[in-house]
Amino acid sequence: MALIDEVKQVCDRLASVGWRDLLLQQGLDITATNLQQELTKELPAINRQIVGFEDFAFEGKRGIEAGNPSRSLLFHALASPNVVSANLGAYPTLAELEIIENFVYGVQPPSLQDLQVLAPRQPLAIAVFACEYRPASETVHRQHADLCFSRTGVARVGTAKALYNDKLRGFLPAVEGDLKETFRVLPARYSAYIAVQRTGNQDAFGPLRFQDEDDTRLFWVPLHKLFNGTECIRGFDLQVALNAHHVNQKLRRIHLALKNTGWDEPDISNPPFIFTEGIAEFTTASEFGTGLLVPVVHPNLIEAATYQGKLLTFKVPPNSPTLSSSLEIPADTTGARHAPEYVHVRHKILPNGQQENLNDQKDVEAVVKAGDYDAQHYLDFTGDGSIEAICPELAVAIPRNVPAYSLVTAPDFFPSCDQRELLEWTEQSVPSRLRQNLWRISPETLSDNRFAPNLQLEDVDFRPEDKTVTAIVSLPRQGSVQQMPLNGSPTIRQAYLPDVAAGVFAPGWDVSFDSTNEVEHLASYGLGSPFPEDSKLCAALSTFWPAVAPDAARTFQPNSRWPTVSPLTDTEIGQVGNLPWDGISGPRRVTKNGQELIEYSDFAHADYVENSLQNKFSLSLTAKVDVREYEARVLAMANVYQVLRIRPEDRGKWSVFSFQPVEPNNSELQQAQTQTQTRLGGNIYRFEIYRHGNSFLDPEDSRKRLVEIEETVTLFVTPVNILLKRSNGTWSRRRV
Repeated sequence: MALIDEVKQVCDRLASVGWRDLLLQQGLDITATNLQQELTKELPAINRQIVGFEDFAFEGKRGIEAGNPSRSLLFHALASPNVVSANLGAYPTLAELEIIENFVYGVQPPSLQDLQVLAPRQPLAIAVFACEYRPASETVHRQHADLCFSRTGVARVGTAKALYNDKLRGFLPAVEGDLKETFRVLPARYSAYIAVQRTGNQDAFGPLRFQDEDDTRLFWVPLHKLFNGTECIRGFDLQVALNAHHVNQKLRRIHLALKNTGWDEPDISNPPFIFTEGIAEFTTASEFGTGLLVPVVHPNLIEAATYQGKLLTFKVPPNSPTLSSSLEIPADTTGARHAPEYVHVRHKILPNGQQENLNDQKDVEAVVKAGDYDAQHYLDFTGDGSIEAICPELAVAIPRNVPAYSLVTAPDFFPSCDQRELLEWTEQSVPSRLRQNLWRISPETLSDNRFAPNLQLEDVDFRPEDKTVTAIVSLPRQGSVQQMPLNGSPTIRQAYLPDVAAGVFAPGWDVSFDSTNEVEHLASYGLGSPFPEDSKLCAALSTFWPAVAPDAARTFQPNSRWPTVSPLTDTEIGQVGNLPWDGISGPRRVTKNGQELIEYSDFAHADYVENSLQNKFSLSLTAKVDVREYEARVLAMANVYQVLRIRPEDRGKWSVFSFQPVEPNNSELQQAQTQTQTRLGGNIYRFEIYRHGNSFLDPEDSRKRLVEIEETVTLFVTPVNILLKRSNGTWSRRRV
């Protein structure tokens, strides 16, 4: 079927549900008899005041502009998540968007020579990109809505099938009414392009967040999309296929790094020590079109590993390094990680096959440190790999194939908060008096990293010099471009380009890094085994690694080095209600022998692997936190420390017991306002923090820890004013 006929089918379906009337306001009739002529004619009176069209490129003049999606009004209307209306009864499917996108490139198909002219004396290749159409504020150039491309895509594991929200033009990890344990897999969409290799150019194609030396680094830049048929490139009948290959080799890497664990070659070259099945596959569902990589759904985020029909265990080496009750495999002197940094080893398997839960031991840390027992191995279904395009018809003319790097990684507990947005807020909006002490490690994005892809993947043409694989670029632009209004409302669909992922930390949340022949490269096997072991440590250390992560510092007993940075509410940690994000309820006040204490789940005994196996993790509450709310919490916490004159080095002496937003009619708030003759406006948070004394395990329950209270402070916090009361004193006002 000719492309225009496919486009007509899309237009006919959407015309009857409000799209004809909407686009007629732009002078475009998608029911015209000669649809191709209608789509390619110049539109004299495009109305950019209509909702969603404010950031449509000023240079766009047609329904379809050959080779330029951002200047094609029909593509923008259907692809932009901001084009919404109560008068629209339905929105396009991914497959329908792909048809319109292909038509943009195929309405006037170039010859191969035409494309070569665009890249004189510059290397061409068939390259694979993850790509998203984004509002202007989220694009590379920030001037109008546009397609954004990266040679790295980030998909996320889950326990339920992918859910596409056509109105948002994207996938959601959870929806209203889902059971609390439901984590929907989050796909990533890939396409093949003829691409050119160029040094970075901020004015032409980027990359996003241009860095020093990017003008000397080489980037693959898309020129023309490849798709099946005769309408892609003149003179060719193309067949384009995308092949995905992923691997999880965490268990193998553990045994390569440790000695005398009971397993060696050839066993550790077999599944489940290393496996490629059950990680991610391209979907064949017709409504998703082509190129959508979807993680494989599993009943649990993790599962007990088996081998040769038995539970797979390994001998925990005696006197090994540990962090709390996790086995630690240290990085080398350069920081490179050849194996998972942290390994869960708290489920001991006895000779009779029974499991002993070491979390029930009073001194679980000492037991793990001593080692010399058989621990259960656990699998997660994360991995990394490559996406390669195969196009036999172009194999002679363009023999170079440049694969994309694909990450299938852990769930994102704050899917409405992008790493880039938080980083830019920190750099541009946070007062200088707070900024330097806001984060222990700044919230770096993966797209800002300049590492090669995983060079240890077999049979993949990844090269050591390819250090811009995670960068985000645009199609090349020529000439001046008018600045369009930026939409200040961030999209709430889950993105899959690497600016929403965490950069490489220690080891990281989404990916780690290793070194081969002194070349640093990305690798997923440096993350925890299984990943919930990392999640516990990352979160409890106050968002130390990925920044946009749950801050569980106040869920557990105070840690002198890691105070709360971005507090979770009492409800989100299960201190109120029954939906703690990690399955562990927050602290509570108790009285022991006449002394008031704070009772916590002891950090060393807390087990995210257990909670994952029991489906206790929840997105129900944290998924509702958008980036503005996350930023407000970080700023509120920083202001509390500032107003109380708690120096950064002393913050670990204080702990947040309670944190909640409050309504203006709150009786305690009204009393505070009356005493201080102050009226608070806007969003108001209530903090209850305390300076802690000694802590000790509960003699009656070694999984609990009791902490003494030295001093308490209650605060109502806004960005302008803070009302505070020390212990049972009177309320006073402080200016922020």
